[in-house]
Amino acid sequence: MPSIDQNKLSWLSFFRVGIAAVCLFNFLSLQLDFKLLFYKEAYSVPEISHLLSNTVIPSFYDISTWMNRYTNIDYNTILLVFRIIYPLSLVALLIGFYSRVTAILSLILFSIFVNSYNNLCYGFDTYANFSLFYCVIFPVGRFNAVSRRNTPVPTSNTNQYLYLLRAHIGVAYFFSGFEKLLGFNWRNGESIWKALHSINYTENINLDFLANTPFFTIIGWLTIILEMFYPVFMNIKQTRKIWLIGIIGLHVSIAVLMGLHFFSAILIIINLTCYYIPYLKEDKGKFEFFKFSFRRKLQRQPI
Repeated sequence: MPSIDQNKLSWLSFFRVGIAAVCLFNFLSLQLDFKLLFYKEAYSVPEISHLLSNTVIPSFYDISTWMNRYTNIDYNTILLVFRIIYPLSLVALLIGFYSRVTAILSLILFSIFVNSYNNLCYGFDTYANFSLFYCVIFPVGRFNAVSRRNTPVPTSNTNQYLYLLRAHIGVAYFFSGFEKLLGFNWRNGESIWKALHSINYTENINLDFLANTPFFTIIGWLTIILEMFYPVFMNIKQTRKIWLIGIIGLHVSIAVLMGLHFFSAILIIINLTCYYIPYLKEDKGKFEFFKFSFRRKLQRQPI
């Protein structure tokens, strides 16, 4: 595995900012429909949505039931407080304001948020959960926004954090591809056909002219190969760039053709964090942006 310069910690900052930004935009995208999804007058009332929630993680309904025993705070007031605190915690995490504390708060609130409405669980919730967890245990807070100074980071352990993240995402990709290999739907292209003909951006595009071609079969096998061999070829210098382009292309296609924008965005950020940002070499130039110091010029680190 190619060596990583332990003094270059930009991947930690990139990971923190990227994950916080995606979670924040995901939450903001739901605001126009928030009352119809979560409030008392929602399409699926809280009493029913609660029946599908995880019993280990509390939901808004659980919190409301518990608080009603001691206070007169109603359900909608709890949601209003959440709509203020959660995005603020993500903004604080994004700018590096007491990163570990705000990461813990963001993780707890995100888990409650997702568990309160089961239809939000489509893959993005899983990757956002473990990414926020890694923001808790990784030294992602290089800058303390209160004291405006760089905080010491244990550089001797940064490789271990990066390898842990790589191992996690590598296992996830491998078993995703292995699961596709076990069934016939991906091997014969049926899953690709269904995905492109479901209710999404391509539903009004006629793809019948490809029905008697190997197009869907080839795309299905390419997806299996990309995912199953991800842990191998992503860690070989000669193939890392090709595999990274392929994986990012896969997720861009998922975002464009299936509309899973946040699922694709968070996986692209994780992949760039693992296999692109660590190989960038920082230059001496700096610029100031809202009184936060960032590195300006990036160039390839010799490998």
